[in-house]
Order: sequence, then structure tokens, then C-alpha cells
Amino acid sequence: MSILQKFISTSKQAYQSIRIATIKPTGILATRVLVFTMLVPILLVVVEYVLAFIQGYVSDDMNKLINVGINIIDHIFIPSVLTALVGFLALWVDKDGDGIPDKLEEKDR
Repeated sequence: MSILQKFISTSKQAYQSIRIATIKPTGILATRVLVFTMLVPILLVVVEYVLAFIQGYVSDDMNKLINVGINIIDHIFIPSVLTALVGFLALWVDKDGDGIPDKLEEKDR
């Protein structure tokens, strides 16, 4: 058996394994990414506040970083953005496991 044939057979087996073990989108991973994305700016601003408190004084760079972080948090948590993100995440939910999100399977009323 040549190297090319071994490579092709190995590739076919790997593809079959991936196809069998495919992960259906349920929205859980997308929700975790969203929550992580929303918590990172909060954690960074809190860390900067703690570092400024420990240092005893706020430098210009640290002040700019804290202000930008607060602005990012302010823009992330406005109701319209939260509503849009939650609505978008609803398109990822697939309870029946057929690979098509349930919202896209619904028929018009």
C-alpha cells in the first residue's frame, strides 16, 4: 500500500469519525461566549481600580484605561444591545437535534 493510499484511507476514517461525533448547535456555547465577553470588561476595570488603590495614585494611562473600560461596559449593557443579543442567541437553540435551529423551523402563523 502506497503512502498516498494510506493518507487517503486515514483521511476518510478521520472524516467519518468527525461526522459521527458532530456537535449540534444548542446555543449553550454561544451563551457562554456572550457571558464571557460581557464579563471581561467588568473584570478589567475592577482589576484596574484595585491596582490604583494598591499603588496609591492614578496615573494618566490608568485613568484613560478605566474611563474607556467604563464606556465599554456602558455600551454593552444598554437594553437594546442585550435584547438584540438574546434574540440572536434564540436562533441557535436546536432542541430536536436535527441541525436546524427551532426558530427557523417554525411556520408563519
